Amino acid sequence: MSAPAPAPSVRTAPPPSGTSASAREVVLLTVPQLGLMLCHMGMSMTDVAVTGLISPAAQASLGAVGQVFTLLMLVASLAGSGCLAAVSQALGMGLARRAARYAALIVLLALSVGGVIAAAALAGLPLVLRLMNISEEMRPVVRCFVTAYCFHLPFYYALIMINSVFRAYRLVALPFFAMLAVALVNLAGSALFGLGLFGFPDFGYAGVAWATFSAGLIGFFWNLRAAVRRGILRRESLPDIRWARRAAPYLFRVGGPAALGNIAGHSGNLVIYSLLSGLPGDGVSLLAGLALGMTAESVLLFPAAALGMSMAILGGHLLGEGQSARLRELGAKTALAVFCLAVCCAAALFVLRREVAALLAPRPETAAALAFFLGYSCLSLPARCAGMILHGVFSGTGATRLSCMVNCLCMWALYVPLAFMLARVLEWGPAGVFSAMALGHYASFVWTVRLFRGTGWLGYGMRRKQE
Repeated sequence: MSAPAPAPSVRTAPPPSGTSASAREVVLLTVPQLGLMLCHMGMSMTDVAVTGLISPAAQASLGAVGQVFTLLMLVASLAGSGCLAAVSQALGMGLARRAARYAALIVLLALSVGGVIAAAALAGLPLVLRLMNISEEMRPVVRCFVTAYCFHLPFYYALIMINSVFRAYRLVALPFFAMLAVALVNLAGSALFGLGLFGFPDFGYAGVAWATFSAGLIGFFWNLRAAVRRGILRRESLPDIRWARRAAPYLFRVGGPAALGNIAGHSGNLVIYSLLSGLPGDGVSLLAGLALGMTAESVLLFPAAALGMSMAILGGHLLGEGQSARLRELGAKTALAVFCLAVCCAAALFVLRREVAALLAPRPETAAALAFFLGYSCLSLPARCAGMILHGVFSGTGATRLSCMVNCLCMWALYVPLAFMLARVLEWGPAGVFSAMALGHYASFVWTVRLFRGTGWLGYGMRRKQE
């Protein structure tokens, strides 16, 4: 590898002189990322709510398309995890030029991969319509959403990747404001052109679809301009083919397991949904209560997920700076504090689960199913929250292979088979599925703690002269 470039100019965003990892810094990193996640959730809720006002066919079509594009968006986790680990570790080492090159490489890869996937999705649209058994009434709506989302995909991939670059530079306010702008544009476009409010043209579902595309495009150029102005993306930082071939494998070594772990979790949840829907009894109320329960659960997990993202950022910087002892101490103390706080929150929710269920679900049958699910969810909530912190540390140090191993084996070797055995063979019904869920989460947490107490995960970082 050639010698590092001279110190960056004033326009460049250099790494801080050291990572203090104080409680104040952790909070300052976490709060904007919590807002970022809420913006993502707001976008999804906007599209669902507006299409529901247009027609049931539009809302059903959006749900079908959303399942497909959720899987496609998991590809972004492949590059995103590798980007965060590579850039943050390079900054921790003081290698600003390497960090800038990785940033440029990841944006180019996002645009290229997004374009290829979008073209393949458009070409295979007729086959997708047949395989999903889309009715003739829904086909025009599905075709419109798929077309708009495919044009949207490359720019949205790049938007997400630039957000990861900003996070690696600890500029966490920039992705929050970018996604806030995207969410507001999406809300305004969907309401004005999807519903025809205030005298605007009423394009129906097409207005919602193309509002999403427009919001993503605006967000991409917003982020691109911010990255250029900060000196992160520059012409001289564009990597040549030789450097890219030597540097890209680390992205895939980190990002590949992260994507596989997400896919394993998503596909396992689909199997659990199928298992629950096939159980005797009122399946509609059970699934409705489960959907509401998972929504309430995700709100409780949001702070832990945002804190886990902060631990990934700090993990990369501290490992790059050679402060592995400080990193171990920070990870252990944070996970313990989160576990204790989650125990208190879970206990309060367990006591009030029936009252909460009555507020969220108007139908008594759905409320009963929701309260039943929340009772089991409260048992596993502390383990899930603390586990997110430790997996965030693994992600920042590049040890996503360990997280992938834990997630895949606990999901497919324990959770899914045990849920089937308890629910179908022993005839415990939904109680068997939810019991298996709690046991699976605690098994994952215990295994993660054992890995964290070892030292193997510290060896997954980049080498100073490896590219």
